[in-house]
Amino acid sequence: MPNVNYGQLNDLLGHLLRYAVNRGHGAFQEVFDQDEVTPLQFMIVELINENRGITHSEICKAMQTSASVVTTTLKPLLADERVRRRDVNGDARKLAYELSPAGQDWYAGIKPKIALSEARLAEALTEDERVALIGMLKRLAGIEK
Repeated sequence: MPNVNYGQLNDLLGHLLRYAVNRGHGAFQEVFDQDEVTPLQFMIVELINENRGITHSEICKAMQTSASVVTTTLKPLLADERVRRRDVNGDARKLAYELSPAGQDWYAGIKPKIALSEARLAEALTEDERVALIGMLKRLAGIEK
């Protein structure tokens, strides 16, 4: 870190989480540099892969983000046909998503790389610390009690 007085910032959970997220994005970019995928796209594709026919609103709820973020993130995946959308029960107002066959092949090829990205992010931690941190973050995020 630069020779800057951070005051209380480096003792604030939110500030440290933002730093950790930025570091995670950097590790992700290093590993997935040639794969034309962002961390948010990876998250959405994982949700689609694991929940075929997941709707736009279900993705928003799962990611805890706005519809516009999901729409913007999906645009390149739809444009190059890695992801397909379809109406739900003939209602064009409700959209569901699935991976195209090409998208399935692409995702199967990149999915194993996430372990390397995670390892780079957590390289300063022991395995016990990594597991403990994941547990604490799940509780903090309200995913687990």
